[in-house]
Amino acid sequence: METCPSCGRELPGEFPFCPFCTAPLTEQPPATLEERKVVSVLFCDLVGFTAASEAADPEDVRARIRPYHARLREEIERHGGTVEKFIGDAVMAVFGAPLAHEDDAERAVRAGLRILEAIAELNEADPSLALQVRIGINSGEGVVALGARPEQGEGIVTGDVVNTASRLQGRRRSRRSPSPSRPTAPPSGSSTTSRSSR
Repeated sequence: METCPSCGRELPGEFPFCPFCTAPLTEQPPATLEERKVVSVLFCDLVGFTAASEAADPEDVRARIRPYHARLREEIERHGGTVEKFIGDAVMAVFGAPLAHEDDAERAVRAGLRILEAIAELNEADPSLALQVRIGINSGEGVVALGARPEQGEGIVTGDVVNTASRLQGRRRSRRSPSPSRPTAPPSGSSTTSRSSR
């Protein structure tokens, strides 16, 4: 006869809980720990990549996208972000989870600007790539899964902050990344602020 591992009494039958001490007798799934946090979410997507890939050989597609993925991860992590997932030619990154900084929103924007420069550098090194990207960034409150393992496909953050960043990226007009040697003017209707550091 089976005994309860908590109180040691013999169990009169099969129960999910001990009828004497109420200890669980079946293995309980670990509780998911979550918290609400302000995060910044960055979405980046290659323009026209899906259409161009439809008729291409899968190995050629992989060869074209591999340097792009590596460079995006490098720039995002350099600015303190975490790549949550790559979905084909798109990437979703989070700033503020699992590690938070007081300037996560600024870090996300700086990473986005650096990605534009990095894409221009990739195109300059290999003009056959002809990569163009759209980037959307949004900051707001989301539910963060503590202990999530993005490298195993587990999501870090959920909420409207993610959906809005994705929509912003999708609505962004496509344009070529700026040449690393010359600055470009902002698109009409937008403004920029210059700041010099010493």
